[in-house]
Amino acid sequence: MAKNIQHLVVLMMENRAFDHALGFLQSPTYAIDGLTGNETNPDLNGTPIKVSRDAHYLGDLFPDPGHDFISVNEQIFGNSQGTGTPTMQGFIKAYQGKTNNVAKSHNIMRCFNPARLPALSTLAQEFALCDRWFASVPGPTLPNRAFVYGATSLGRVDMNPNYLALKTIFERLAENGVSSKIYYNDIALGMATGFILKNAKKYLFFFDDFIKDAKKNKLPAFSFIEPRYNDLTRPGGFFPASDQHPDHNVFEGEKVIKQVYDAIRSNQQGWESTLLVITYDEHGGLYDHVPPPATVPPDSNTLIFDFKRLGVRVPAVLVSPFIPKGTIVHDKVFDHTSIIATARKLFITNFANSFLTERDRQANTFEDVLTLAVPRTDKVTIPKPADALSPTAGFSLASTPVAIAETSNTPLNDFQAAMVNQVLHFQRLSNLPEVKKVDTPVSAISTEQQAAEYLEAIRKGIERSRKSTRRPVTKAAAPKKAAAKKAAKKSAKKSMKRAGKKK
Repeated sequence: MAKNIQHLVVLMMENRAFDHALGFLQSPTYAIDGLTGNETNPDLNGTPIKVSRDAHYLGDLFPDPGHDFISVNEQIFGNSQGTGTPTMQGFIKAYQGKTNNVAKSHNIMRCFNPARLPALSTLAQEFALCDRWFASVPGPTLPNRAFVYGATSLGRVDMNPNYLALKTIFERLAENGVSSKIYYNDIALGMATGFILKNAKKYLFFFDDFIKDAKKNKLPAFSFIEPRYNDLTRPGGFFPASDQHPDHNVFEGEKVIKQVYDAIRSNQQGWESTLLVITYDEHGGLYDHVPPPATVPPDSNTLIFDFKRLGVRVPAVLVSPFIPKGTIVHDKVFDHTSIIATARKLFITNFANSFLTERDRQANTFEDVLTLAVPRTDKVTIPKPADALSPTAGFSLASTPVAIAETSNTPLNDFQAAMVNQVLHFQRLSNLPEVKKVDTPVSAISTEQQAAEYLEAIRKGIERSRKSTRRPVTKAAAPKKAAAKKAAKKSAKKSMKRAGKKK
């Protein structure tokens, strides 16, 4: 039940559509709004291409499918203006513009066999799947992640990384005495907001910290988890990106989903007081058959786009022992601001008046999915992928390096370039001395490996800055501490002698 929830944990992955990831879960006994297998999109020659269940973990989607505002309009409406009826018939043609290859453009219709995504599909079926959860903006990553942080993108539908003026759920919770943290690997996109920038040491923690906090039942009220966004080669091995952004290895994200679930499940008290949300920022240009619905603009920032319609549908799974197995949430429309609205409702007494924008004020909440009076006692087992293409390593810890020696010399995509600019902005404005000391020629960064090395240097700077505030014992202070300890022992001995004489 909702009254038992003390921790709301959100894991937001990257760029996968609902049908692409989970559409083929639909069956007579699991009646989600998914795929029948007969859905089609025309290619450049007008040939209808059916959806298929043969998506690979990587290799299908290079170059990265378009998911900028204009590309998404083309996918939904068939035109760049976003006018007319949303037919969802422009996905292949939009990808043709990226690939210039008719055969390769068909890859956009490849969807996953659910057995290839055992963590996501198992948790969906064992707990609750929302098949009406849409991206907040018909556009790319940063405006959508701005909405999950602050219920607005300040009128933006592009990849401008500066969100210093964005008021966030983190400061709204802080104003009401509610704890929160961002757990990340190589970058937290919240670094672009003014509040997190000024309070980095208090709010920015690492993914390994989340695992420890969850196992010890020391999570804050609100946790936001960001996966690794870049492949990184360094001494000790290859650390792959786990965000599932095309064309990163999707199975690495599966490992993270399982690891987050396992960490929460490992502490019984924490498990029975936690609601986990697994979702995706936007669809990444991948196929979905459901037209996005209308919505309310968050504010008056509507010069480029009126924000009266949502983006494409994305996977969303809710996990808690108070959720009956096989729950399907079909009668409510959600977008990312539903996370903000639910957090306010769970943790802020005057939640009705604690909204950030009109969007989260009117957003549907999902705490009513917790319908069981007592928590379930069964343990869900997440299987390994069911086919021969599965990685031989199976499920391993996300922080464990893959034992191969290679460097990702892949050129930066738009998202990765925006991340670099965002972190540079964070570095310049940061109040953390060790972060300011990082001396990387950012203008020369052109590959994913170089970006990953820069982000790693900033992460280490944050870590050093945090450690420097723990007031270590100095050499000058050490003799004083030893003398005080010696005096205390001497005083204790005298007290014992006096006590003995009294007896």
